[in-house]
Amino acid sequence: MKKNIITIVIIVIVLAAVTYRLMSNVEVAKNKAYIPEVSKSVVVKAYEVVKSDFKYEFTYSGSFIPNREIMLIPQSQGEVTGIYFKEGDVVGEGKVLLQVDDAMLQSQLIAAKASYDNAKTNYERFKNASTSDGVTKMQVDGNYLQMKAAESQLKQLEIGIKKSKLTAPFRGTITMRNVELGSVVGQSPVARLTDISSLKLEVNVPETDIIYFENGKNVTIKSQLYPTEQFQGKVEFISDRGDESHNYLVKIRVANNSKSKLKAGMYASVTLAKKMNEASINIPRLALLGSSKKPQVYVVDNGKAILREIVVGRSNGTNIEVLKGIAEGEKVITNGQINLVDSCLITIAP
Repeated sequence: MKKNIITIVIIVIVLAAVTYRLMSNVEVAKNKAYIPEVSKSVVVKAYEVVKSDFKYEFTYSGSFIPNREIMLIPQSQGEVTGIYFKEGDVVGEGKVLLQVDDAMLQSQLIAAKASYDNAKTNYERFKNASTSDGVTKMQVDGNYLQMKAAESQLKQLEIGIKKSKLTAPFRGTITMRNVELGSVVGQSPVARLTDISSLKLEVNVPETDIIYFENGKNVTIKSQLYPTEQFQGKVEFISDRGDESHNYLVKIRVANNSKSKLKAGMYASVTLAKKMNEASINIPRLALLGSSKKPQVYVVDNGKAILREIVVGRSNGTNIEVLKGIAEGEKVITNGQINLVDSCLITIAP
């Protein structure tokens, strides 16, 4: 029983000490807090509201994709007997990149060519023979069919031999190699060919801004790798279908012939400037107070700072468009708001 009483007394003492400490902190905070004096004039800076053209700039980032890119798969199956490229090589259109063993096809080609030549000779002999020699039209037609069959087999072998060579379909850079001499190829890619003579910047644009993109429109692009340089691009594709977030894919083609070599996968951004409204009221963002749902400004009225709610539109980073709440010719306070309360006296600094 005695122990319980001692425990309760200790708890009460601790709680009293904590309460005293908290009350002391509150009193200190009150003493240190700045409370503006309504009767004392506060020096501020103000901006006179005028109507002016309001330009809205928006920037969207994306990454470059190649002009063309394909995975190279040999059309002929068999053992690789020759490889004529390595990763990083720039190859021209039509260059032979890989040779698949075609020894069997070459052997068959010799026999097929002999058969074709023989069939052609027989057909010519029967065709030129007179009917008095006992040659019928059926015999001529039969030899003609034999010649055509031999010709077809010959062409098939020639096509097969041609397909045993893997060639580059366009000029580009080998950006992946996955084959070695002696390996057997068939259905899997052996290399990747990438064309970056021009690039396409892909950006996702929300539906509120997609109307400012037009096919064929010239735009300026900046790359994070070359921040001091600007690249010219042209909009070539605007998706007609948005994603679940109501964003639309836009592709912008950029020529890649500058000294600063761009590469596929690099990040870049495009910025467009749009004049939103003719002669609209806009104020510096520094004047804005409150939240996005309840924006406010201090307006100068007969030497006093009057807190007023406003309705805002778009922002271009430095200025914000005002749709309602401020008239042209009024002054809004842009500096010194932290020292103000509603209806306090002010002095406007020059």
